[in-house]
Amino acid sequence: MDATAVKKYTQKIVSWLNEQHPDISVVMYDVGSRYGIHYLYTDLLKLNKFTVVGFEPDSDEVNKLTSSKKSGMKNIFPVALAESEGDRTLYITRNPGCSSLFPPNTEILQNFSASDLFEVVDTQSVKTISLDAFTKQYEVALPDFIKLDIQGAEYEVLKGGASTLDNVVGIFLETQLRELYLGAPLFTDIHTLLIGLGFRLISCEYNPYLGGEIVELDVAYVRDTNYLKKEEYLLKAFLFSLIHSNVDFAANLIRFSSLTEARKLEILEIISQPLHQEKLNTDSNSPYVTGKVELRKIYEDWWDKEPMS
Repeated sequence: MDATAVKKYTQKIVSWLNEQHPDISVVMYDVGSRYGIHYLYTDLLKLNKFTVVGFEPDSDEVNKLTSSKKSGMKNIFPVALAESEGDRTLYITRNPGCSSLFPPNTEILQNFSASDLFEVVDTQSVKTISLDAFTKQYEVALPDFIKLDIQGAEYEVLKGGASTLDNVVGIFLETQLRELYLGAPLFTDIHTLLIGLGFRLISCEYNPYLGGEIVELDVAYVRDTNYLKKEEYLLKAFLFSLIHSNVDFAANLIRFSSLTEARKLEILEIISQPLHQEKLNTDSNSPYVTGKVELRKIYEDWWDKEPMS
C-alpha cells in the first residue's frame, strides 16, 4: 500500500479518535529533538490531546525549537538521556545531528562519502540521566510513544527505562548494523531487548546515504496484543502501526483483540480491511497468497520448464 493511502488512513483514524474518544491522550517522548517533530508524527498534532516531550542537550537548539511555531514542540528538556546518571563526553560533529555520546568510528566512516559530517569539531561535558530517573524526578506524563535518534545511545536509554517502557506501546528509533560509533550497541542488541519486553518489529528502512550499504536503520516496534488489554492502549498501538505504514499489523491488532465483533468491524472499515483476513482481495494469481504452496507451481513460476543442468 502506498504512503499516500496510509497517510489518509492515519488522518481518518485521528478524526475518528477525536469524535469517538475525545479524551484519549497520546504522549510522545522525542529523544533527540533537533529539527523538531518527525514528519511521520505531524498528523498527531491534530489529535485533541497530543503532547510531545522533547530531549535535546544542546541548549541553543532547545531555544530555537521552543520559539518556533513550526517545530510542534514546546515542552523540551535540555538533558541527555543514557542508561544511568553521570558525567559523559558529548562528541559534537560537523553536522550537529551526528553528535553522540560515543566517538565516531573513523575507520569505518571513511569508506562513505558522508564521512565529513561525522568529523568531531568539539567536545562537551554533559550530565546524563536515565529515563526512569527522569520520569520520577520531573512531573511529566509517562510516554505512549518513544522516538529515539541519538546516534548510538538508543540502547542505553531503553536499558535505563525498564519501568517507563511498561507504559509504552510504540517505539521508533535509529540503529546501526555496524559500529559507526565506537562502543555503541548495535541493532541486534536492541532487537533482542525489545522482543524480550513484548515488542514486535513492524517497520525497517535503511539510510540510503551511506554508499548504498545497509548499515543504518530506522525501525519501529509495537507491543504484542497480549500486552494490550485495555482498548485505549490497543487504539494507540493501532494508530502507531498506521503511522509506520503497516496496515496489516494494525488490522491484526484489532482482529485478535478482545473487542466485540461490532467494534472490530467499525474500526477495520475505517482502513478498508475485512474482519477475517482470508477475505482479503488480491490482484495476484499467485498461489503463495493462500498459504498453500504447490511444488509444481513453484517449479513452473521460478524456473524454466526444462530441468536445470
